[in-house]
Amino acid sequence: MSGASYYDIDDILAVQERVPCVLQVDLDGLGSSGSGGTSKVHRNSRQTLPFWMADRLNEEDYVNMEVSPMFSKQANRMYAASPESIQLRAITQHYYQFGLHVGDLIPEVPQVLRNMYMQRLQKIAQISQQGQNVESLDFVQSLDKSEAHMLKLCQNSQRAMAEWQQNKAYTLKKAPVLP
Repeated sequence: MSGASYYDIDDILAVQERVPCVLQVDLDGLGSSGSGGTSKVHRNSRQTLPFWMADRLNEEDYVNMEVSPMFSKQANRMYAASPESIQLRAITQHYYQFGLHVGDLIPEVPQVLRNMYMQRLQKIAQISQQGQNVESLDFVQSLDKSEAHMLKLCQNSQRAMAEWQQNKAYTLKKAPVLP
């Protein structure tokens, strides 16, 4: 796993994403029968588990974790073709943070994330120069949480630069003179 803080709520939410897995062992008492009791979950059955659980079970060889559909080869090709048109918020609000965890397991994911982020970051910087009322733009609606944070930082920087250029950022005050 990547080196995020144990208490980082965004990281906790990112690893809640469910990933497809295939069980490698029979598990008693984890399935549900229609009458409210529990039953056996059989080997080779497909399950979707939260990433944090699937990753650990994969290390112990209880499951074979499969590639999350959001990082499949087809999805990666789509991201490479048109990164600005992807609705990341609809996929997951913590796309990049989850991708960092998946990148530990799938070597090509970090490069896909980097290329996509750099191209989308250029658009974020352009939009930040348009002013404060950009929330209704389709691209802004598609941003994941880290990109939305970056947009806010860019907007704050633009505002601070404008204030500085208009000499509103800092005012010099005359020091009080002692009698």
